[in-house]
Parts: sequence; C-alpha cells; structure tokens
Amino acid sequence: MNPPSAKTKALAEEAAAWFVRLRRPGLDDAERRRFEQWLASAPEHRREYACIERLWGSLDRVGRPAPRRRRAAALAAALAAAAVLLHATFAVDLREGTKIGELRQVVLQDGTVVELDADTVLDIDYTPWRRRITLERGQAQFRVAPGWRPFSVRAGDGTVRDIGTIFNVWEECGEVRVAVQQGEVEIDLDAGGVPHRLLAGQQTSYRAGGVDEPRRAPAAPAWRSNRWLFEGATLGEVVSEINRLHERPVVLSDASLARLRVSGVFERSDRAGLLRALALALPLRVEETLDATMLRRR
Repeated sequence: MNPPSAKTKALAEEAAAWFVRLRRPGLDDAERRRFEQWLASAPEHRREYACIERLWGSLDRVGRPAPRRRRAAALAAALAAAAVLLHATFAVDLREGTKIGELRQVVLQDGTVVELDADTVLDIDYTPWRRRITLERGQAQFRVAPGWRPFSVRAGDGTVRDIGTIFNVWEECGEVRVAVQQGEVEIDLDAGGVPHRLLAGQQTSYRAGGVDEPRRAPAAPAWRSNRWLFEGATLGEVVSEINRLHERPVVLSDASLARLRVSGVFERSDRAGLLRALALALPLRVEETLDATMLRRR
C-alpha cells in the first residue's frame, strides 16, 4: 500500500479548512465565492470536499460540546488528520501490467483478484470512497471482493460497474468486450443514456456509439484455459491477439487483409498451428522474413 503523497495530504487539509471556514459565523459573500471557485477549479476538489462532508457526519455525533472557537480549531485538526488517515488506510494509486507473452495474477489491497492477460496495462485508483480501475489496453478478469466502496472498470468509451461479480473485460482500439461469469454488471457509456445491465452467463461489446445486444457467454474466458476463441473475428484482431502473446510479430502485407473473417478455437501456445490454419482457411500464404512473419494474399 502506497503512503499518501504530499499533494494528497495538502488537498485533504485544504478541504478540511474550507469545511471549517464555511461554518464560522458571519461568512461573507466574497469568501463563499472563493470557495465556489476552489470547488469548481478541479474535480478532485469536489471529491475531496464530499469526503470531508461524509466524515463530518460521523464526527458530529462524537464527543461533548466545547466552546465555539476551541471546537472549530479541534474540528479542523480532527478533519485534516482523519482525512489523511483515511487516505493512508484505503488509498491505492499504482500501475500494473504484463509484457508480451506474460500472464500474471494481482491481489489488490481489498482482496480483489485480477488475472492479467499478456500485454495488458491497468491503472488502479482506490480512495476511501471508491475503487476504480482503468484498463488502458489488453484483457483482465476481475474477481471483486465485497465491500461498501463501489468498484468500476473504465475501458474505451464507457465504465463497467460491478454488482458483486466475476467478470472479464477486453479492450482493443476503442472496442470493449465484457463477459460476466458470476453476478452482474452495469455498463455506462460516456455519451450518456440508460445504463445497460449484463447478467451472469452473458457477454456484450460496446463502443462510443452504443452497446450491442447481450449474447450467451462461455462459462469461463477462453484465454484462462490457454485457448483463443474467435467468432467471426477480423484477421486484424487475430493478428493483434497473436502479437500480444508471442514475441515474433505477425504483419499483414496488405491492410485490406485485416477485414477477412476468422472463426475457430485454437491453442494460444501453438502459434505455428494457428498460422497454418489461417493459410488453409483464407487466401493467405505465410512468409518468414528476418524480423517478422508476413501474411500475404495468395
């Protein structure tokens, strides 16, 4: 667990100071306008102030009344210390990833287990009030630990919100695929609209333009049993998957080849077998060059 940074501590103390200042008698309009400007100047200001307000709900019920001036000073110190303590206890801000061909399991601070596929990058951002993951690229399966803080995964142009589940998220060039093994999730697009509910045993895809209709999902993601499952995938997608798992790159000689469609189940470790199957099923020939494997049109 990372200790709170100097910036995090300073922001917590600043929010606590504003909270106390706003509750002093005789607050003038100029001071309130400065607070509104501070609140609107950055999203993290609004989030931190909301945290302080929630914390005050608990502190306000503790202890006996004290004289106003001493109570205000004590409150400021208590709020600042409590905010820093909350961040030190619950905050996580780190980056996890895998290299080409590497698979890895990560157990997060709250007990959530994340299985990372090859060439995958995650940003993990926990605060006392939420748990948020950003999938920058690749694929990961999440076994979410229960807790009162909401858990979400941001990928592409939307956010997948957990409702007590095991689910898989894959992202490639703006397309995101989500499959739920247990429980359910909600998908919220950045463009707005009604959230899309996805239940156990269902999968879907989404892009900036919308969410596809749910369809049946396998009992477990194929990659977790060392397989590729392609259902009408483009050859461009297949090549991307190969290159995430194997060091020697596969290259298409002609961009139009990327639109060819591929279906089938293949062993992820058998790169040569998949290339042979592609050459048999599609108008392709495989050519080995010094630096790469080239797929050319036959």
